[in-house]
Amino acid sequence: MKTKSCALCKIDETTLFRIQIKNEKTWIFVCKLCCTKSKTLEHYKYGGTWKGSKP
Repeated sequence: MKTKSCALCKIDETTLFRIQIKNEKTWIFVCKLCCTKSKTLEHYKYGGTWKGSKP
């Protein structure tokens, strides 16, 4: 199973969420906890889910 690091808390996870949190076109991958916390930010935008295991 593949893992990636969360862009905010640096924890390795098998499922990450692609989001924007600044008024830019830069996307970052974050864990579920960081994604939930980021939803309150003004420029939050969800862009999909990355999963380390493909069926």
